[in-house]
Amino acid sequence: MVTPKQIAEYIRQIPPLPESLKKTIDALEEGELAKAAKAAEADPALIQYLKQVVNSAAYGFRNELKDASQIFSALGVERAKQLLYAYMVTLIAPKEWAFFTIDNQGFRQFQTDLMRQWERIVRHEGAKEKYLSAAAIMSAGLVVADAIFADHASDVALLRESGDYDLDTILERVSRLTFDRLVATIAKKWEVDKDVTELVALAFGREECAPQIRFCKLARMLHLLLFFELSRPAMMDAGANAFISFNPEFSEPVLEEFQEIAGIE
Repeated sequence: MVTPKQIAEYIRQIPPLPESLKKTIDALEEGELAKAAKAAEADPALIQYLKQVVNSAAYGFRNELKDASQIFSALGVERAKQLLYAYMVTLIAPKEWAFFTIDNQGFRQFQTDLMRQWERIVRHEGAKEKYLSAAAIMSAGLVVADAIFADHASDVALLRESGDYDLDTILERVSRLTFDRLVATIAKKWEVDKDVTELVALAFGREECAPQIRFCKLARMLHLLLFFELSRPAMMDAGANAFISFNPEFSEPVLEEFQEIAGIE
């Protein structure tokens, strides 16, 4: 079983935000798009990532965006921050996945689909755009889980043979750590806005979500969205669809509205 010391080591191995990325995010939070673009240009890999994503069909810009200044101007502060956190997740992703049968191209597609759908939901609900970063942060859990489960494959296999457990339950049984706590720890290490971190934790559907709770409805929507994106054939084939334990009672109050927003018949 995974010991607390080993879990601490997995968390320790998650790098903090690189200096260039931190400066870029700080500048965005100040509303200084030109300053943010200059800071981003210190990281050529970041610029390449941003260009690949924003010039993809998912974003649908008419003209190619060629540099950080154009990209940040087109995206705005919060959409740009969302992509910066998504880039950070790609930095910790393995070159070759060991537990989930997915490659980094497939993982990036999952990230992009998750973020684009989440953007539609946030805008539909008229929520603050800072919550856009929640979708990017959630995908970090898959990366760390891949390392944990690969290193303890025999324990995972034994638990799977003994019952129909989702990976969240298995993680808790082998380490007393759940995905919501894991993702929240990563978010804290990356200095993600506290409200965004709380939303992500609530979206795993493990806690009560009364209507009077802040962003309760958003949390229900994010829970459904994560389950929906993980249920796509590519993620099911990768074995990642068991990443969360779907909670129908948690999601039911917003199910019809979610289906309408996401275009699900």
